[in-house]
Amino acid sequence: MSAADVIELIKKLPPEERAEVMAFARNEPATALTPEKKIGYVSDEKFDEVVPRVFEKHAELLHRLAQ
Repeated sequence: MSAADVIELIKKLPPEERAEVMAFARNEPATALTPEKKIGYVSDEKFDEVVPRVFEKHAELLHRLAQ
């Protein structure tokens, strides 16, 4: 069953049951449902190390985007 199928089923629920589903969805962390999609953060030191290489490698693209 796809997410679209589930959404259509939820739309057909009576208001009380729809509210129960929404309350569940609000309290369920998205990362618990898809752990492979956790947001990663880079350290400030690593960021400072990588930024010059990114700008050098993609200088033409960044120049075009700035226009």
